[in-house]
Amino acid sequence: MSTLASTLTSGGLLAPMTVSRGVGPDADAVKQRIGEVCEHLWESVSLRRVTEMAWVELADAASEASIANWDGYGAKAVDPLAYREAERFLAALPTTTPVPDVSVDPDGEVSISWNTEADWVFSVSIGGTGRLTYAGLFGTGKAHGTEWFITHIPAAVLGGITRVFASRGAGA
Repeated sequence: MSTLASTLTSGGLLAPMTVSRGVGPDADAVKQRIGEVCEHLWESVSLRRVTEMAWVELADAASEASIANWDGYGAKAVDPLAYREAERFLAALPTTTPVPDVSVDPDGEVSISWNTEADWVFSVSIGGTGRLTYAGLFGTGKAHGTEWFITHIPAAVLGGITRVFASRGAGA
């Protein structure tokens, strides 16, 4: 398994995938320390640059789609809740994930996609309720579905991102 593939299945450094249910002073101390470590990692130029690039793309896309009919064909303005869910999604991506392309769909949802060639593409549409609708084209193979983004990015979505990069050329 490639480094990208193994990291994609284990979670992001800037948004830990596990949610603690611990209570008390020890749990608070651990939570604070994890926050400090994440803050330190955020200060890393290389990690910050990749994350910032994705957030800049999101902000630019939302700015372009900030009013109804932004595309001249009746598109809805970007849904503010979808924008917030997209921010959460980007923060939860593993830090080794390549920077995606970000755009706004005509229905106001945020679209995040990765592609390596015309027939190696994976795209996720993020709704304001946390619904993730995804589709992938992996050479001659295809995948699509709907998942919910609650506390972490679903395995099916991480698997699609991994597949577009790690399995390319090895068969669909």
